[in-house]
Amino acid sequence: MQQHLQQQCRAGCRAGFGRQQQKVVASSRVPVQPRTAVGGASCRRQVWRIAAQSAAAPSTPKIDDEDLMQFPDRYKWYEAKFAADDMPDWIPGRFISAAQQAPHMRLLTFEVEVSRERVPLRNAYKAAGQRMNVRVNGGEKRSLTVASPPHPEDLNKEALFLCKGDIYSGETKQAREPTSTLAEVQVLVNSKEAPEVYNMGADDLVSVGPFEGGGLDMRSSGIQAVFRFPTVIVFASGQGIATAAALLESPLGASTHLSSMLRADVRVYYNAPNRTSLCLTERYEQWAQELKVQVVPTTGGFMDAWDGDDTLVYDPATTAAVILTGGDEEAEAAALEVCKEAEITAIVLESQPAALPVFLDSTPKSFLRWRKDPEADAMAAAAAALDGSVASEDQEDKA
Repeated sequence: MQQHLQQQCRAGCRAGFGRQQQKVVASSRVPVQPRTAVGGASCRRQVWRIAAQSAAAPSTPKIDDEDLMQFPDRYKWYEAKFAADDMPDWIPGRFISAAQQAPHMRLLTFEVEVSRERVPLRNAYKAAGQRMNVRVNGGEKRSLTVASPPHPEDLNKEALFLCKGDIYSGETKQAREPTSTLAEVQVLVNSKEAPEVYNMGADDLVSVGPFEGGGLDMRSSGIQAVFRFPTVIVFASGQGIATAAALLESPLGASTHLSSMLRADVRVYYNAPNRTSLCLTERYEQWAQELKVQVVPTTGGFMDAWDGDDTLVYDPATTAAVILTGGDEEAEAAALEVCKEAEITAIVLESQPAALPVFLDSTPKSFLRWRKDPEADAMAAAAAALDGSVASEDQEDKA
């Protein structure tokens, strides 16, 4: 009996709900079409057509200030600022002195800036064999042979500390001028190659540019292995004696440090046209006492100097050669001929410098994906917004 009454109640409710739907349709006077699968697909196609037209039209999406991803050039917020990268390549220098070394050959001394806060590492003097770029009174650029060694890192101790942005206890960070560190650089100048530099004086203005070249290739040749090559022979001629001086005097830590004090024998065969053409003669005795380097001057060529040196005892397998001829191809060929006859295979040539170093990029690779076209980003954001609206329409259709 109770079950029968429940069935009658349900039937009455259905009938009442049906009469209510009929009243609504009659009052609106609009025929209601049932939703079918075909009608839903056409509606979605229409929505997609509208979305495609809106995406094609240029539009600027609304930027949420709290969403940092939407800001243009956001990757620049994370760029590492390397020391002195914003400094000019050419900086003022100062002429100090000039000393006559030989006919048409002078040794000039300049005072240059070496602070790592003012000179970027890529422009600095780092290895023997690099060349110094100079302009006198704003004239033509001259590339000169350096006769002084690379500067020790101790000169940049304060500048390197300040580059990190660190401060001492009790100090407060504040704006300051970059640290200035001055040091001397000597160059050997030929009057025929750079007459305005050769004849310059204290009243002339000097601009120093980036030091160019990778320097002598001491690492790949293996010559820096002291106990592998206890004997080193240096062949020098012309302005190559200046590069030889920079090599022999290179400080510990430089890529061209020869460590002559730890080797059994280091000799320099210096060839010149005549005795009056010999340069840097005042340093020979100093090299012998402080660096254990013997200089053998000659005017008859490298082969005569090699054959005439009866005090040299060497093993070809443990002997290395460094050929510095200042760009003279004939002199380089003569030195190579001596090495061939002496069966010396480990050779460093000034004409084949070391590869240039590869410097790091200031932008981390993980942030390169933010380097996009702003217009493309705007269109992509608009399309993403429309995709969201289409997805909501699809959900309503399914409901």
